[in-house]
Formats: sequence, C-alpha cells, structure tokens
Amino acid sequence: DKEIRAVFLRLFAQLLQGYRWCLHIIRIHPEPVIRFHKAAFLGQRGLMEDDFLTKVLEGMAFAGFVTERGAPYRSIDLFDELVAYEVKRMRAEEGNKQKILRHIKELAEKLYKNVSP
Repeated sequence: DKEIRAVFLRLFAQLLQGYRWCLHIIRIHPEPVIRFHKAAFLGQRGLMEDDFLTKVLEGMAFAGFVTERGAPYRSIDLFDELVAYEVKRMRAEEGNKQKILRHIKELAEKLYKNVSP
C-alpha cells in the first residue's frame, strides 16, 4: 500500500514540479484568492501542447489542490519536500530502475512513519 502511494507521490511531484512559482494571490477580496497561472506553468516546461497535463490542470481536483496547498505560510510536508528538493535526484534516477525502486522504498518508509510514528 505505502509503495503504491510512494509511486503516485513521486509521479505527481515530477508532474507538478515548479507549480508554486505559478501561484498568484489576489488580495482585492476580503478573503485572499489563490489563482494558478496555467499558461506560465506549461510554458516554462515547454508543455503547451500536452493534452494530458492541460486537462489535469483544468480539473476540479487540481483546483482543490491549489486552494488547499497554495497558502504561502503552511507547514511543509513530504510532497512539498519532493517538489522542492528532490527534483534533481529524480531526474538523475531516470532510466536507472534500481535507484528509482530504492527511492520509492525510502518514500514508502517515510509515508509509513507519517501514519505510525
């Protein structure tokens, strides 16, 4: 169970790396609104023509993700650490099945420790 979750965690961290740079907080309302600049995100990654990622970014689940995770001052979790600090590692591991599996096992262990400290 934890290893499957680790695979998806790693996948979405790779898919959404750099998303925080495209968050904009609009403060003209009594309650600040967080918006995601989809064109900037796709453009910086050279994925303007990627139908799958475009549909992911337009979905309701991603809108909820931005609302929940977009707040500028919130505690950092495992996903944030992956997106912010492990991008180079994940790129270096591409094509090396052993290293990818080792990283997935490390993530699964961290997920297990989060649930059962």
